[in-house]
Amino acid sequence: MRYKLILLIILFSLFACSGLPSVREMRYTMDTFEPTANAEVLQTWPRDRKYLEIAELEVSAGSKANNALLERAKEIGADAIVIGPTHQHGQVHVPIGGTISDGPAGSFRGVPLNSVRAVAIKYQP
Repeated sequence: MRYKLILLIILFSLFACSGLPSVREMRYTMDTFEPTANAEVLQTWPRDRKYLEIAELEVSAGSKANNALLERAKEIGADAIVIGPTHQHGQVHVPIGGTISDGPAGSFRGVPLNSVRAVAIKYQP
């Protein structure tokens, strides 16, 4: 019964994630900004412009991670995001090589839980 519940949770999670993944946000400032139409994706901090760091954004790693970060950044009024390295924060063990009803005797594989972090910035005049 426990394995059926785990499978149900995994399947629900897969179907719920058909759009962009959910972005977690930690604001650095209480200031609010109008949403922006465009934002840059940077790999390093800009050296030629002054900026204000407005939030740290984090999302589960995957093919849509950067798009999700960029869309959330535009919603909060950022002019750019500075992408950080992928962060691994544990793993989940999933059954392989058998059915769920095999129980604990089946094989399991560890799948890493990775996330991508970025800092949303607003350029200053």
